Amino acid sequence: MIETVAPSTPPPQGPIPESELDPRLQNLLQYWRDKCRVGRLPSRADIDPLDLRSLLGNINLIDVVPQPDGQQRFRYRLFGTEFIFYHGGDLTGRWVDEIGNAVYRQQLVGLYNHVVATAATPMLSYDYMLDSRRHRFQAVILPLASDGRGIDMILSSGLPVAIY
Repeated sequence: MIETVAPSTPPPQGPIPESELDPRLQNLLQYWRDKCRVGRLPSRADIDPLDLRSLLGNINLIDVVPQPDGQQRFRYRLFGTEFIFYHGGDLTGRWVDEIGNAVYRQQLVGLYNHVVATAATPMLSYDYMLDSRRHRFQAVILPLASDGRGIDMILSSGLPVAIY
């Protein structure tokens, strides 16, 4: 199991409307939409990291890896430097189902399964405890598909928007 510094308790989370997203996340969502073609999702190759310079430390890329039983596992291809700070370690190359906190792990796996099954683009707000202070984050989760249809990667970005 992968042990991370935070969250020690699962972060309360919930959907938020696009209008309440941090402008940087709104821009990422619009960038992703601009890369969509009629009836097709963008692929990883459609995303230019130089276009996302201001968010690079706040981006995760998650591989969707099909399993023989028809399920999928999720592996961090990229774990942004800001996430490394908040989690206390780099999860690049690690499986999501290896995260030690069972509730947090189940939330992530459930969220990623939902994205793969529905091509949804969840927009979330959640709180994260670090150094006895509550950090409010917002995130967007975006599906990517090499063939335009079958989701084989997820791009996510989370940003701290307040500290209490």
